[in-house]
Amino acid sequence: MKKKLISLLLTAAMLGTLAGCNSQTAEAPAPGKETESSVMSAAGETAEGSASADVFEAAENPDDWPVVSVQVTSFSPMPDEQLIEDAMNEYLISINAGVKVDAIQIAFGDLATQMTLMLSDNQKPLDLFCWRAYSTVDGCVKNEQCIPMDKYLDVYPDLWEMYPDNVLKTQQIGGVQYAVPAVDSYATFETYMLRKDVAEDLGIADRDGERITMDEMTQIMKDAKAIHPEYAYMINTNNELAINIDSFGNPNWLGVLMNRGVGNKEMVNLYETQEWKDYCYRMKEWKEAGLMMDDPLNNELTFNQYNNAVAAGCYMGGYSIDYIRALNASSPYEAVYFPLTDLTGTSASVLGGWMISTVCKHPDAAMKLLYLMATDETLARYFILGVEGHNYTIDEKGIARYPEGIDATNQTWMSNVPWFFPNQCLSIPLETDMTTYYTDMLDAPNHAKFSEAMGFVFDSAPVYDQMAACASVVSEYRGALLYGLVDVDSYLEKFNEELKAAGIDEIIAEEQKQFDAWLTAQ
Repeated sequence: MKKKLISLLLTAAMLGTLAGCNSQTAEAPAPGKETESSVMSAAGETAEGSASADVFEAAENPDDWPVVSVQVTSFSPMPDEQLIEDAMNEYLISINAGVKVDAIQIAFGDLATQMTLMLSDNQKPLDLFCWRAYSTVDGCVKNEQCIPMDKYLDVYPDLWEMYPDNVLKTQQIGGVQYAVPAVDSYATFETYMLRKDVAEDLGIADRDGERITMDEMTQIMKDAKAIHPEYAYMINTNNELAINIDSFGNPNWLGVLMNRGVGNKEMVNLYETQEWKDYCYRMKEWKEAGLMMDDPLNNELTFNQYNNAVAAGCYMGGYSIDYIRALNASSPYEAVYFPLTDLTGTSASVLGGWMISTVCKHPDAAMKLLYLMATDETLARYFILGVEGHNYTIDEKGIARYPEGIDATNQTWMSNVPWFFPNQCLSIPLETDMTTYYTDMLDAPNHAKFSEAMGFVFDSAPVYDQMAACASVVSEYRGALLYGLVDVDSYLEKFNEELKAAGIDEIIAEEQKQFDAWLTAQ
């Protein structure tokens, strides 16, 4: 990551914390409806000599400014939308931004239907949106839902310099930039999370934060089961970090890089490796020891099982122990954490990206607003936290707190999804004692390892039939192996026979061919 920009961002985040809120292979471009207007440069100065865009000058009368519709997310309708939208527009006028905001609430449960409709609506277009939980960069490009951003690379240089080069590549297809990555740690590691009261009974609570092996984790779970048989000690074993692979986002793991792609450029069939066979045997061992959830193929395998006291342990990932602890601060059960893997990033670790839709009528204005959302602390905090004094207060440590009588269940603005927006690190931590929540997040990439395939997107079109056939085979066999429900040797042999017949070797050969070509082009 560019050291200068990291330093600037860390300084801004620290000042905000102390002072409180101061009130991907095949090229498939999807051209949007470009306007004749140009873009305002990063500091409001002239972008002289820019071959891609000129200066977007604000009209004298704010009533004439373009209004850009922006996706905001929620789990239920948030009644403070107009209040916060008004505050944002008042601020934008005060800095002569030349653009206004129209916040569009879209509930998580409605993403698939509403987003698809709004991204094709020429009458009431959604201008700025995030692909997270809705699609992928590749999917949005192939469906012609977003426009290229290359014309803005020279206009907003400080925006693009905020990101490591390998993170920017994850938002590209065929070398064309289609999205602004959402700021995050871009890397994670896995831990085993165990209820603290159980750990105290085992005499291991003082080992909180100590790295352990999978064998040691297995023994801890068995020892816990012996004294507290009423609990399960693992919820979901469908875990790429624990299996140590880079799957390029393919949930069926049809061709992977081992070691999460760190120092590794060879595509392999995971299901015929010794590592996978050993993992299956371990799952069988866990099942026979009573460590797994009952009926895992038909049960809910989510963190709710920990909060509901069905399970006393599970996997939990993040960029640091303190961060993971902060994420789980609202859980009724305190926990200790045992790291299992290295801090590593893959393309799948870049969890979101912001795009300009192809139906946007003022893409230059939309890009200006997106730039401000990612770089302007005041605007970012309106989106993330709402209005200070109404939606949140700030305590003496610089931590955001819900006002009296308000919590996550009755809040009037979705203040607990900072990760959804372009730059959560311009905000301040919410309802946690971790004052370094965001400064540590910004620093995490400097300590992480990264996959050789960061930014590689596999175009499955040449092996579409094989992918579909192999997906069906995986659906039939993998779950039973992941939860120790079958004899490993006979079931795994049959699994691989059917994968071979379905064409997994052709898939891997095509992946390797495309990956090698992508590496050569870097």
